[in-house]
Amino acid sequence: MSNTKNEQEYQLENKETYIDSNLLIYSVIDIGEKGEKARKVIEKIKDGDYKAYTSTLTLDEVMWIVQNQKDKETAYESAKTIMDIPNLHFISVNIETIMKALEIYNKNKLNPRDSIHLAAIKEKNLKMIMSSDSDFDKIEDLKRIDFTK
Repeated sequence: MSNTKNEQEYQLENKETYIDSNLLIYSVIDIGEKGEKARKVIEKIKDGDYKAYTSTLTLDEVMWIVQNQKDKETAYESAKTIMDIPNLHFISVNIETIMKALEIYNKNKLNPRDSIHLAAIKEKNLKMIMSSDSDFDKIEDLKRIDFTK
């Protein structure tokens, strides 16, 4: 049984969510349907439909991909814009987060960055992530909303 639900099924159940970097990346670089859906989620966050969280690592990921796909100026402006999204809260990645991420990395076999994201999720006791990354489906007690669906 999959942990994935579409956004409509889940949005009334839970107002707190973690935003994976791919949602923010698609919102910047994708001019197609995935980008449009990502931008709609961001508007819902701005409107207060969700209390959203992401880690400080997310800014690095967004800037790296946008810089490689577009340019440094777009990466810089995107990061500044993301930091100013109302109702989006940043979870600092500190040494305790990294220690927890190492445990997750070893136990759950997630990639290193996803392990850090999951450690940040656990720090805030969040139960939902908006991500197109199906690797999160194998995590118990975490529901993934695939915003691209």
